[in-house]
Amino acid sequence: MKYRKTEAKEWAAGYFRGLEATIFPSFRSDDLTLDEASVRHDVRELVRHGFFSAVTVNDTGTTIEEDKRFIEWCVDEAKDRIGISVSLRYPTLEQNQEMARFSEAVGCDTIFVSYPPNFTPRTADEVFDYTLAICEATGLAVELFPSRKYDFPLHGGFSPALLSRMADIENVVAMKDGIGDLAWLDECWRLFGDKVLISHPHDEAWPILIPKYGMQWSGSAPWQIFQTPDDRREVNLFALIQNNQMKEAMELYWRMDPLRKFFVSSMRSLKGDTGLYNYQMWKYMEGLVGMSGGEMRFPKVQYLNRDKTAVKEVMHRVGLKIREA
Repeated sequence: MKYRKTEAKEWAAGYFRGLEATIFPSFRSDDLTLDEASVRHDVRELVRHGFFSAVTVNDTGTTIEEDKRFIEWCVDEAKDRIGISVSLRYPTLEQNQEMARFSEAVGCDTIFVSYPPNFTPRTADEVFDYTLAICEATGLAVELFPSRKYDFPLHGGFSPALLSRMADIENVVAMKDGIGDLAWLDECWRLFGDKVLISHPHDEAWPILIPKYGMQWSGSAPWQIFQTPDDRREVNLFALIQNNQMKEAMELYWRMDPLRKFFVSSMRSLKGDTGLYNYQMWKYMEGLVGMSGGEMRFPKVQYLNRDKTAVKEVMHRVGLKIREA
C-alpha cells in the first residue's frame, strides 16, 4: 500500500485532485464472457483521458469471482498511472468485507462504499455500524456515497450529523454527494469538510463549489463519455475553474451544454430515483470516444438504434471527434 491506515486522510489530500471516472467490465460479443483485452484497453484509455482514478462498476450481472478477475486486470494494467477504486455494493456485509480485503491485497488505491438494496436499516446507528464494519476490514482509504437511491429515512438516510460521525473514522477520506440538496451539502462542508474531501459529481455545480468551497475533485462519474483523450474537455473545465479562469471555463461549459442536457434528460427519463442507470448508453458512448464499447449483460436497459443516432448527433454538435459505431 502507498500509505498506512493512520495516514489515509493525509494521503488523500494529495491524491483526490481532478476527476474520478468509472470503468465497466467488458464482455465478448459472442457469449458475453469477460473480455480481458478490452478491460485492459479501457484502463489505458482512461489514463490517456487524464483522470486520477476510476471506480469499478459491479452491478452489471457479474459474479464476485468475475469481479475479482476484472479488478485484478484493472490494477495490473493501471500500473500506478491511474488509481483503481472498488465499488462495494454486494448483498451481505461479509461479502463487502471480503471484497474490501481483496481490494487491498491486489493493490487498489481506495474502496467506494455503497449500500445494497436489501440493506434496510431502521436507525442511523445501523448505517454507521455497517459502514464502520467495512472500514475496519481494510487499511484502504474509503470513499462514502450517501445517495437518495437507498431510500433510507431522512436525507436518503444520511443526515449531515451521521456523516460527521463517519468522517471521524480514520480511513474515511472522501465523500461523493448523491443527495443533491444544496443546504444539505453546505451543512456537510461546514460540519466535516475539514476531515473529508467532499465531491459533487455533476459539472453544473463546479462554478459554485470549486471557488466557494475549495472542492478539489469530482466523481465518480462517467466523465469519459463527455470528452476524448485528445480533447479533455471535462478535465480542462475543472482545471480552468480551479485556476479562476472563468471566462475560458464558461465558454467551454456552454459549448458542452447540449451534450450535458441530452445526457441528463436521457437519464431522468429512465431512472428517476429508482437507481437504475442506463449503463448500455454509457457503454455505447464510451465506444464512440475510443473505448471498447460493446454489449452489457442483462439486466439492462435496451439502447435502440434511434437512441444511438441521437447521441451521435449531439456529440457531433458539440464538436467532439467520435468514431462511428
